[in-house]
Amino acid sequence: MTSKKLCLTKPWGDIEVIVERKSVKRIRLKVFPNGVVKLSAPHGVPDKYINDFLRSKTAWIEKSLNYFRDTEADDIETEIRSGATTRVLGRQVRIMVNEANSYKIEQKEDYVYILSPAAGDKQALQNQFGRWWRKQSKTYFLAVIDRFYPIVAKHGVNKPALSVRRMKTIWGSCSRRYGKINLNYYLYKAPPPCVDYVVLHELAHFLYPKHDQAFYEFLTVHMPDWKERKRILDHEVVKGLGTN
Repeated sequence: MTSKKLCLTKPWGDIEVIVERKSVKRIRLKVFPNGVVKLSAPHGVPDKYINDFLRSKTAWIEKSLNYFRDTEADDIETEIRSGATTRVLGRQVRIMVNEANSYKIEQKEDYVYILSPAAGDKQALQNQFGRWWRKQSKTYFLAVIDRFYPIVAKHGVNKPALSVRRMKTIWGSCSRRYGKINLNYYLYKAPPPCVDYVVLHELAHFLYPKHDQAFYEFLTVHMPDWKERKRILDHEVVKGLGTN
């Protein structure tokens, strides 16, 4: 892995671009919400071609960085208090906290109501909300897997187990060896079509381990608009999600 400096206009100045040589068929350039710029290139591509490609993409990189800067208030974590907002499956919802004798959380339309004996304890509320989020997201993700699993089941793939984890670098991953899909805890913020894309993407890896032509042809057959879903997902602003 190497890096190159790219000179952008103010306020960015010199930007470091992480360059990786990989077994891919074409150059891939990505800008992440935390300001990291990463380029993946086939092993045989000359440095001069990479430099020229980066210069040709300068305006696009600046536009992407500006987009993330302008929307950085939409943070990955939500402060759990009355009046705060977060996203659930792409919808903006408002959190309402009320003192109660028992612990309970329920979502009704565009509101999430948190009932708690510890309504004034920020950490207790954060923990309560985290448990609810994990349970809700796992239930939803399992239902999505149920919908898409038949696509790979006919090829002899056993139904994978699901783990929901906080991940800083990726939306999802899979282990063919252990028959498991890992989905990002924060994916529950994304619109349903984007969740569908991530699930199908990971299921497809049980048939096609690499991101090769066969893998993308499979995705295109079963989800013709996957590129648009991925584009939307990549612009779901999640500060600190890191690089992939």
